[in-house]
Formats: sequence, structure tokens, C-alpha cells
Amino acid sequence: MEPNLPSIHDEDLVRDAPYMRYLVANRLQQVWDVCEPHLDGTAPRPDHRYVDTAVKVLAHLSRLYRLDAPAASAAAVTAPVDAAKMVESQLRELESRLKPL
Repeated sequence: MEPNLPSIHDEDLVRDAPYMRYLVANRLQQVWDVCEPHLDGTAPRPDHRYVDTAVKVLAHLSRLYRLDAPAASAAAVTAPVDAAKMVESQLRELESRLKPL
């Protein structure tokens, strides 16, 4: 018989996502801290297996921080759109098309 576990809904996941990203990043940092002496040569007996683990930690951190996604360029950033003016101009254009010739 399965234990009666609390249900998790999409709203819970959305609400908790920032904290979970923090928690995952923090735990990955802890793993990195263990690996680092094996990378920089300060470990009393360096172990090459920690290098592989460190590479995986970096990959996970870069995905967590979305470093693999292209950054928005300055040219891509546009000025905020004045919605009222945009709607007004579209209405005028529509009205001009609807007027009888």
C-alpha cells in the first residue's frame, strides 16, 4: 500500500521554482567545492574522477543559469510600445478601409 503523499500541482511547481533553482545551485556549488582541490592540485591525493564530476557540475550550472541560450543583443531590445497609440492607429486604418468610396 502506498503512503498518502501530498499532491503537487503545477501552481506549486511554478511558485517554488525560484527556490528550487537556488537550492540546486547551492548543492551543485557544494559538489564543486569538493572537486576543486582535485582540479587545482591542492588535494593531498588528487583523483581524476573528480575532474569528470566537476565538468558535469559546470554543465548543470550552465544549464541552470541558461548560459547556453544566446544573450539578447542591445539591438534586439526595443522601446516599450504605446499600446493606446498602436490600437488607435490600427482603428483609423480599419475605419478608412471600411468607408464607402
